[in-house]
Amino acid sequence: MARLIPLAAADAPEIGFKAARLAAAWRAGLPVLPGVLVPVAEARAFLQAAASAVRAHGLAAGRPAVLACTIDSALSEELRGAVDALGGRVIVRSSSPLEGDGRWAGAFSSVTGVGRDDVAAAVRSCWASAFAVDPLRRLARCGLEPESLELAVLLQPEIVPAAGGVARTTADGVAVEGVRGHPGALLSGWAEGARDGALADLVGSATVADVAELARRVYAELGDDVIEWAGCAGKVWLLQSLRSGTSPAGEPAAPLPVAGTRVPGRPAVPATAAGPLVACRPHEPAARDCRGAIILVDRPVPGLAPLLFGARGVISRAGAASSHLAEVARSLGVPMVIGCRPEAVTGPDPAAGRWFATINGGTGEVVLVPCGAAARGTAAVR
Repeated sequence: MARLIPLAAADAPEIGFKAARLAAAWRAGLPVLPGVLVPVAEARAFLQAAASAVRAHGLAAGRPAVLACTIDSALSEELRGAVDALGGRVIVRSSSPLEGDGRWAGAFSSVTGVGRDDVAAAVRSCWASAFAVDPLRRLARCGLEPESLELAVLLQPEIVPAAGGVARTTADGVAVEGVRGHPGALLSGWAEGARDGALADLVGSATVADVAELARRVYAELGDDVIEWAGCAGKVWLLQSLRSGTSPAGEPAAPLPVAGTRVPGRPAVPATAAGPLVACRPHEPAARDCRGAIILVDRPVPGLAPLLFGARGVISRAGAASSHLAEVARSLGVPMVIGCRPEAVTGPDPAAGRWFATINGGTGEVVLVPCGAAARGTAAVR
């Protein structure tokens, strides 16, 4: 009896959110690559073993517990046959039921360049990614236990994109952001995205128009207002779709002060916030609790997501408004500014407690005041 599920016949929740949206898009006639799914049930024994290991030995024990388990020979053979049927080289993508919540954007891994001899290991690697530090800390921030982690895996033919990115449908139209080549660098916070005329110059006006039309079709057919896309050999493919949403910020927004040193940035997530400026890097012990702070990061990488659950706002020196971390910020109602370089004012590594920042994520404006001056209200505008 077959244990894998064709994407065209799949439905949630047994296949996770990402795959369920792609299955719905496939049935609606949208341009989705074919695929085969390893359903959630196949991973349960592996993930439960990992959850038990985390409880017994701490966060670092989960991934080795998954990797120590072996996929049985029948499923391994079925996986090899699926790779052959999909062209011999696939991408193995995680698909979790949790991903319908924007707080989980970018939490789980994919494995590229997978052949028939590597596919079982790649599937197991995706399962293990659920027990990396970032997802486990997001679980804790969401009030969930390790046993609540479930993961399906989607196998699709691997393409080599000429361009890719994100498109967002709003009442004002469709905003398309992208890069040349694979969109992964944009989504993971390592690349700057181009928009409008700059994107057309980069990838061609026809591609931008095709992406905008695809975004409108997805919104009309599925109600999803955000898509991830890739262009390959003159065709635009739908990689993922979702409905964006924001939650009210935990702290009331503060108006931008008249006094202070203003530093330009680019808008990412609208709303305003104010708080002490704290420089953070992923997984640093000092950065684990940034409650009430405006956090300053080098790039909007997904590993920073747990910090956003307590932060008032985010300033990123680089990156794109369509990164996965920005999606997490939107879902939490945390304003975000990108492309802002405050070190001209603060120095290259601002000490915690020395600067007070106010940000407007809708305009990209940042105002910095020395903490003593902020308390006295004596800072001067520069």
